[in-house]
Amino acid sequence: MVRIAEGEHPKDIRESDYFTPQGEFRVDKVGSPILLNCLMYKMSYYRFGEMQLDFRTPPGFDRTRNSEIGNKVIKFKHLEEAFTSEHWLVRIYKVKRLDNRETLDHKPRLTNILPKQKYLSKKTAKRKRGYIKNKLILKKGKRPNRKTV
Repeated sequence: MVRIAEGEHPKDIRESDYFTPQGEFRVDKVGSPILLNCLMYKMSYYRFGEMQLDFRTPPGFDRTRNSEIGNKVIKFKHLEEAFTSEHWLVRIYKVKRLDNRETLDHKPRLTNILPKQKYLSKKTAKRKRGYIKNKLILKKGKRPNRKTV
């Protein structure tokens, strides 16, 4: 992932920053401070320091890399965990809502431009869509008075 990011943003990201001085890629306490504080590392190992998979290993032990992770206490300010699969292969995070942002009421925009006249259609009644030929036109009138006997 770091190599891809370096290809996209070579001025900002250098792959060599994520290695130890010996040129190793390590996730334990000896790992690079840039790696231990990057977002990808934090999202991958969030709450992993609380997990103890085996009674013979310490909490936060990565069996794939055969080492204990370096940064166990990870807290997010703007993210929260939405889903983690059973074996922690898929992790989905949600961005938290901002508490300090005020809700804006949408009011009609005030401008100094006067509104134009309403649009008048140039179509006649016969050219309108759905016109039926030879349709009877009803003329509204008054009901005749009933004579009472």
